Amino acid sequence: MTTQLASQTQQLPYLVRAIQAMSAQKNVAEEATELALDLAVITARVAAKFTNNRTAEGILEAMRLTMGCISLSLAYAHLQDDDEAAAQFLIAHGAERVFQQGFRLIKELAELPEVAMLTAYDKDPQEQARQLRSTFFKFCASEANSHWSGAKLFQREFEQRSDIARQLNCARWLRKQHYLGAVKNSDMDADGVIAIALIFAIAGNGKVVAEAGQHDLEALLARTRKQPLDIESAWQDFLAAAPTDYQHLLYTRITQLRDSHIIKLISALASKTKISKADIAELFQELQNHGGNEVLVDYD
Repeated sequence: MTTQLASQTQQLPYLVRAIQAMSAQKNVAEEATELALDLAVITARVAAKFTNNRTAEGILEAMRLTMGCISLSLAYAHLQDDDEAAAQFLIAHGAERVFQQGFRLIKELAELPEVAMLTAYDKDPQEQARQLRSTFFKFCASEANSHWSGAKLFQREFEQRSDIARQLNCARWLRKQHYLGAVKNSDMDADGVIAIALIFAIAGNGKVVAEAGQHDLEALLARTRKQPLDIESAWQDFLAAAPTDYQHLLYTRITQLRDSHIIKLISALASKTKISKADIAELFQELQNHGGNEVLVDYD
């Protein structure tokens, strides 16, 4: 999402400011009445679906959510932090449409992952409904007379979750390229997949390894002992073969791995005369530290 937000520093909710600007305008009594009725209808609907339309507390909570959702929508409407422009935007488009635009932003955020891990539970409809409700409350609940930072927090969260989604997509791509055929497990630790792929990429043989066990580790060592390691060159070739969207992410992860113990250990073992079981055990433990559940442990 590339939409720019209006500055909300030390500001009231955007809807409150728009209403205040409208109250100072002339000949808008009819529009103001229509806005008030629309806000009442939206609030009642929010209360029925998300809070409680049978209690004063539920209605009040729904008002806060309605206020924040419309304020979020106004902040994304390129109004340049202009209260009068926001008032005119509400008059021109109507509160219902503006609310729906804000709620679509919330749904879009709720559908983005919070962590770089996948489980079958993530696709459960009840869990998805819970995520939507949680996101709605987290970023839209606001007070009419208090500083509002919902849009700023929303943008920060959207950027963070977009990065996580990119990480997951990169891991999915790596799984599809796995040298033994696509890895199809429903559960996935994206960071583990990426770490394994980059660790095994130092072999420089062009193979993508998205999950690994001790057999793979021993094969990597055997290859590195047959020919001199050129880790940087191997990584550059790996990056060049990856989709452009994932190259920066992979480069950042390479930077983190470059001075890691596992890379130093592989380099040391590549030149060692004899590798002991203790060496293999240490290296396998390091692989587990980086790959987590993506490391196969059924080898004996």
